[in-house]
Amino acid sequence: MIGNASLVVERRTVPEAIRERLVDAIRRGEIVPGEPIPSERELCARYQVGRTSVREAIQGLVSAGWVQRRGNRTFAVELFPDMSIDSSDRRKVTVRKLFEVRRTIEPAMAGLAAERASGEERAKIWQVAGQRTTLIGDFQKIDHQFHTLIAAACGNELLAEVYSKALVALFRSEEFSSLLYDDVNAAEVASIICSSSAAHVEIARALCDRDRASTESAVKAHLSDVEGRMIEKLS
Repeated sequence: MIGNASLVVERRTVPEAIRERLVDAIRRGEIVPGEPIPSERELCARYQVGRTSVREAIQGLVSAGWVQRRGNRTFAVELFPDMSIDSSDRRKVTVRKLFEVRRTIEPAMAGLAAERASGEERAKIWQVAGQRTTLIGDFQKIDHQFHTLIAAACGNELLAEVYSKALVALFRSEEFSSLLYDDVNAAEVASIICSSSAAHVEIARALCDRDRASTESAVKAHLSDVEGRMIEKLS
């Protein structure tokens, strides 16, 4: 299933919201590159929107390079676009590189933690996942603690050390911080905090259930969401 069918698209940004859900589905592999995307009728039913909005959303994906038309069908492209990052925007280039490292290491590491973590480690991860704040500074502390706990629980000190260096590089990056603390991005950053807090709970739940596959899937979805928002939504 693509995204969450129970989420009703906000009327004020219908085409944009549909595009975001479809891009996320492509990134996660729910829509396989080279395969057709759902029909306009299916998308209208899934998101409870009109065909005009769906067509506008698909046209936006075509323009951005995420999908291409072949006759009467629309297919996900074989190679993902570069997400329209201006090479002059060094901040987003840096963020993309750092998240590339995280996407390479973190899902597998969290999967190991799902199998190997002690009861005490699982309890602590669950406790931190439940912490809430609306302040970016406080959230970064929670976020760092959460992911560090998972790394420590993976049962591989060398892997945890490598990951720790990547995490420190991210949190100490001036480019990363400048995007999060820029006043113009305040509304979107608040949204990132909200979605990330929910993602932490999903990751912790799967990890505490010892479900490696679900843990890895939740981590991948979380990283994809945050990276996509930072690159596409922040200025």
